[in-house]
Amino acid sequence: MKKKKRFVCKECGYTVSSWIGKCPECFSWNSFIEEVVEKPGTTEILPQTIELERIQQIQTTASQTLQTSNQPINEFFGDGIVCGSVTLMAGEPGVGKSTFLLYLTEIIDPTKKIFYFSGEESKNQIKKRFDRVSQSDGHIFLSCETRADQIVALCKKEKPDLVFIDSVQTCYSESVDSLAGTISQIKHCSAQLIQLAKQNGIPVIIVGHVTKSGDIAGPKMVEHMVDVVIYFENEYKNQYRVIRSIKNRYGSIDELLVFEMTGKGLSLIENISQFFIEQNTESDAMGKCKTVILEGRHPLIIEVEALVVPSTFPNPRRFAEGIDIKRINRIAAILNKHCGENLNNYDIYVNITGGIKTADVGIDFAIAAAIFSSKNKISITSNTVILGELSLTGKIRPVYKQQQRYKESQKFGFSQFICPDAPQFKDKIEDISQIKTLLSRKNS
Repeated sequence: MKKKKRFVCKECGYTVSSWIGKCPECFSWNSFIEEVVEKPGTTEILPQTIELERIQQIQTTASQTLQTSNQPINEFFGDGIVCGSVTLMAGEPGVGKSTFLLYLTEIIDPTKKIFYFSGEESKNQIKKRFDRVSQSDGHIFLSCETRADQIVALCKKEKPDLVFIDSVQTCYSESVDSLAGTISQIKHCSAQLIQLAKQNGIPVIIVGHVTKSGDIAGPKMVEHMVDVVIYFENEYKNQYRVIRSIKNRYGSIDELLVFEMTGKGLSLIENISQFFIEQNTESDAMGKCKTVILEGRHPLIIEVEALVVPSTFPNPRRFAEGIDIKRINRIAAILNKHCGENLNNYDIYVNITGGIKTADVGIDFAIAAAIFSSKNKISITSNTVILGELSLTGKIRPVYKQQQRYKESQKFGFSQFICPDAPQFKDKIEDISQIKTLLSRKNS
């Protein structure tokens, strides 16, 4: 085996042959670390060894899944945890990733055999947490082994029903001459675990670290290799946790699960809309309105708040929490142009209550209504849901799955629904210039 040295960026995985100060890929400074890699000798591969099969002759079979006793969890993963799948779960330190793994053991059939490999905590630490948060009868087998080669060999021999790796940054392979957590080790260990899952039909859940920017630590290639990527987030800055799916080969992306962190572990909040509504019991208010976003397949009722005050600065402030600040600037420009609202001398603060983040364009009109309401001191009735996408010409466009969002709002007793191009609804609006008339109208 031939050995050579290379330098790898620990932020993005960019590789160069000699050390440089600034990464040309992610522009990070002093991020290159030296690694010794083995270069295997090349062998000739004959074309006759490759077997090709006509696609029409391939017989497909239904994927086997590991079902849980909680239907929202099954839907989140794609009708259960698919056998042979590899899931990468990332999150900030202390957010509850290890606790979530123990939560899964609670809702999986106790006859199933689960292997838990932890390189970050001792057996004593995990056992104490297990006694506190779990009522399982002990179908979990725990090990602090971090050698990926040994883990793969044991799983091939014992054939567990589910494997947890906590975390991939602590795993290493003796065939790679570098420290655990380096780019080479993460890539090699991930490839071994993926091969284990695919060849033996064993679902594997891998815990990964995140960088200071919030991205998954290690090469981006790992996210391409796995089947499911989920983020464990502490969006509400309190006891509530959010799991968000950003990649899923077996189900819908952008799915959302909300948990409450208690002294006995995680508790799933099954009706998320009800959770947000219960926190908002105020009556009519200025600068506040309700809207409906779509996270994956499920509509979610949220509340948008806006505060518009005269600015004391030469350049007015624009602050947004849960929404991209560029959208706030765009919506303010539309109100300036088509509604005659002079917002150039006002500070604008926009927030989604509860701290949830969304990129759904269907709440543009709700944001505009909240800003308009706060500036002009017009109250919005508490039973009103506002929905629509804003164009730069001032037109209000219908949004994706508008009927489904309407039904969700009706389920919780909202009687006034303001949206574009919907004659079956109570109110109809097509242009942003009509906003003052609609917001001034009270329900009968």
